[in-house]
Amino acid sequence: MGVVGLVCEWQNTQNERITQIFHLDYEAYGIDGFYHFLEGAPREIQNTILGVTGGLGGIFVEINYEEFVFLIKSAYIVDPNSIELLVDFESFKLDFETLYTGLTTDEEIQLYQRLCPDVEHEISLLNYFVMRTVGCDYPPTMLLWKEGLIDEAFEIVDEPCSLLKNTTTCMSETDQKAIYHCEALIDFETRYKIVVIEIEIDKAVMKVEKAGVIESLEISSIEASFNLNKPEYMMILTLEDAFFERRFHDQNPEMMCFEYYNGRLYSEFNPHNDHVGENPYYLNGDLFALYFFTSDGQLVVGALNKEALAAVDQAFSDNLVYEESMQFICEVKTDHPVLYSFMNSAYDNIFDFLENWRG
Repeated sequence: MGVVGLVCEWQNTQNERITQIFHLDYEAYGIDGFYHFLEGAPREIQNTILGVTGGLGGIFVEINYEEFVFLIKSAYIVDPNSIELLVDFESFKLDFETLYTGLTTDEEIQLYQRLCPDVEHEISLLNYFVMRTVGCDYPPTMLLWKEGLIDEAFEIVDEPCSLLKNTTTCMSETDQKAIYHCEALIDFETRYKIVVIEIEIDKAVMKVEKAGVIESLEISSIEASFNLNKPEYMMILTLEDAFFERRFHDQNPEMMCFEYYNGRLYSEFNPHNDHVGENPYYLNGDLFALYFFTSDGQLVVGALNKEALAAVDQAFSDNLVYEESMQFICEVKTDHPVLYSFMNSAYDNIFDFLENWRG
């Protein structure tokens, strides 16, 4: 399942409405986000839900009380210390400790099947399989094996890691079977490695029948960066309205916001996970656009394809942003991503950075 957003509503003994919002990471961090509202304002609650789930893709699925308890307890087991960093969790801790899940094994499997996306294509199956195996997220991985039987001899990593890229090649195929080689680029501890995996698929049931590691090679960060290179498209604008960023922030609660020395970054994600069906698969393939407001009064919009940048440009035009709040300067295409390098630099003007970077 990877990461799951969960929203729950209670009513306490005083008939007060309690809304709880969880961010659950089943690979590494456990319950790594929790928000508790007592008779909370609907708009604040909705904005928080959008902020927690905006980058996850997928849809909401209704669950019952037993399933709710199972999900939060399962996430807690991943990292029991995770709740110690959550300020709001203190008000829920005593109740949490008394919760008990009574789901049977069959009910647990049925819940996983409802929450995990349907896999209809071979590339999606391969990407999900490698991704979940690399993340040591075993229950959803089990659903991808034929008859739910995980081959205990098959192991890519011995602790949760991140799959940065996966490239698949079909080696042979019949009406019933297909054999693929997957070249997985993995963020491995403080290093990187490429693992080549052979996977045999039963096409009739769209499940993995066999899997084995053919080759594993550690590589440098420079080699990993070269492997991940792809063009970046940027649009550079000058802000003429000092309050535009504040309105942008308020109008887009689903975007993740990060502070940098030279500005603020807003990340917009696609509302779906279609990138898992792409070959090659990229971890950041779910990213729609980046909006970086510099301390020098510039807005730099970055995207990994021309269509996304054109959509942002059209949205700005439709909302009269160009007429009222900013001035378009130019568009820039680079052979590999540079926006993150700019954000982590000492420059607050993109043109000064590009001049130095090119030199």
